[in-house]
Amino acid sequence: MPEPLSPVPVRKPLRPALFLAALFAAITFLVHFLTSLWGTHLGYGYFRDDLYFLECGRHLAWGYVDQPPLVALQARAAELLFGLSPTGVRIFSFIAHGITVALTGLIAWQLGGRRAAQFLAMSAVLAAPVLLGTGNFLTMNSFEPALWMGALLVVLRIVEGAAPARAWLLFGLLTGIGLENKHSTVFFLIALFIGLILSRQRRILFTWSCAAGVALLILIALPNLLWQWANHFPTYEFLNTVAHSDKNLKLPPVAFLVEQINILMFSNAPLWIGGLIWLAFAGPARPWRFVAFTYVIFLAMMMAMHAKDYYLAPIYPVLLAAGSVASAQINRRDWPLVVCAVALLGALCFASGPIVLTVLPPEHYLAYTAPFDPNSSRTEKFTSPFPQILSDRFGWPQMVEGFSTRYNALPPDVRARTGIFCSNYGEASAVNILGPAYGLPTAISGHQNYFYWGWNGYTGESMLTLGKDAKDYADNYAEVVDLGPFDAPWIMDHEHLRYLWLRHRKVPYAQAWPAIKYWY
Repeated sequence: MPEPLSPVPVRKPLRPALFLAALFAAITFLVHFLTSLWGTHLGYGYFRDDLYFLECGRHLAWGYVDQPPLVALQARAAELLFGLSPTGVRIFSFIAHGITVALTGLIAWQLGGRRAAQFLAMSAVLAAPVLLGTGNFLTMNSFEPALWMGALLVVLRIVEGAAPARAWLLFGLLTGIGLENKHSTVFFLIALFIGLILSRQRRILFTWSCAAGVALLILIALPNLLWQWANHFPTYEFLNTVAHSDKNLKLPPVAFLVEQINILMFSNAPLWIGGLIWLAFAGPARPWRFVAFTYVIFLAMMMAMHAKDYYLAPIYPVLLAAGSVASAQINRRDWPLVVCAVALLGALCFASGPIVLTVLPPEHYLAYTAPFDPNSSRTEKFTSPFPQILSDRFGWPQMVEGFSTRYNALPPDVRARTGIFCSNYGEASAVNILGPAYGLPTAISGHQNYFYWGWNGYTGESMLTLGKDAKDYADNYAEVVDLGPFDAPWIMDHEHLRYLWLRHRKVPYAQAWPAIKYWY
């Protein structure tokens, strides 16, 4: 093992730290599992991305237009193991958030924090709205912080000399899987590399063991890279299109920084900001200085690219852990830290939990959360009565039932030749996941990876769709019949649409399909 670059902090035994971390992981899982079941009882259903990733899981590939393959594999495994239900398909996300919370406690231990510091750090991460929210549905963002914190813990151990050289292989495994989970891991790795280069710990990079870890990382990420190359880098095209569109809200630097405080909860701000300062300037934190550099560089990259505010979320557990350790060094007694942790758990129960989890009856949500103004933290132009992670769980069964009513009202000979076209992956996935129970045909779309899945042999002779106005389709169809409105309570504002019957497409789908591509 390499010699440590700085004195090793005195630590409590690892076994109790592992026990406390496992306890918090179990509590985190139960919070998600029970609130998801309760939410289903209250009427919260599948989230838009739940449905899309389930459909991706039924079309397994080494890549997709808008994500690497891991989340589709996660969706497929969840459906096969736990069945098709909103709670079942999210089980792995619940587990991932539990791992993130547990790793935060272990990082606090690694930084020299005693039990009270670990308790505070894990309470802070569990209560953080952005991490709590993304851990509650099927998404790439649930595994991202777990993989990043796992990799960072490995590096912290290597820096100290507490891990053998082969630990770089574990780093390569975690970050390689991270790249197959979400491409933003590239920017985390760049920031980590620069952070290490700027610190005294740079020497750990110039070893054969590090090279082996990087080689493993590349090997794991290679299938998706080859898929991107074979398909002419569709993810870059998609991201470039979005970057030059009006879809995402682009925040100026000061507003972006303010949102970091909002998404993590105001009461967590002293911890993570204090943790950043401690890592950057405190003498006992000298071995971990590279972590502060990593955060600042990552923050600068995200601000320069006008990224969504929550793209930084996966890196905050280490800052919350550092802030908890710094607090423990200031307060030699445990009770102030325990009081702070209990207060954060109270905020979980009465603030962040009700805001991002499915615990409030929908009819009471706005009244309860009004003091917190949860809709003030939007990342896209789309509006909704609730935050998107909740509003996008409403309306899908009603929408599919509406398609079924209109589809079954068609004459049998026409119905046999009728398909469904949807403008976005949420609508198409709802039809394809929920529609078979109603006897609906497969829905097609040009949105995201649906473009690659094609037109299902439809010519466009007879199609049902949802749209704003029949006039929008008059150029492509000989006849457009308005079949009435679709509406449901608490849905996204842009989903208040009308059912339309499109007849006799002027240019068949097979010929027009390239123009139907909609990567937005």
